[in-house]
Amino acid sequence: MDDELLKMIKKSKLTKEELKELFNKTKSIDPKTDHSLAVRTLTNPIRRKIMQAINCDIKSEEDIKKECNLDNNQFNFHINMLKQTYYVINSVDGWKLTPRGIGFLENAKLSE
Repeated sequence: MDDELLKMIKKSKLTKEELKELFNKTKSIDPKTDHSLAVRTLTNPIRRKIMQAINCDIKSEEDIKKECNLDNNQFNFHINMLKQTYYVINSVDGWKLTPRGIGFLENAKLSE
């Protein structure tokens, strides 16, 4: 495993169990389908804002909704898109970015 990936894993604050579950869910993803879903998910500025709000922290639903000025329906719609594409997970402690989500934030040039 390269150093960059290890850094993103550490920053994501996922437990060993969460990492194992994420790996099992993502190991058989078709790259073409994955890329298409990722583009559709990440081109939305609200979803990028949610990811930026979480960043390398663990955030509650209420904290994210407040910071991003979202109602329940908006939050649920956008967080589910991020969850389906494995950029975030919901843990008992709150919402976390996955290493994939951390990598996007650190490597994408975001302009609004």
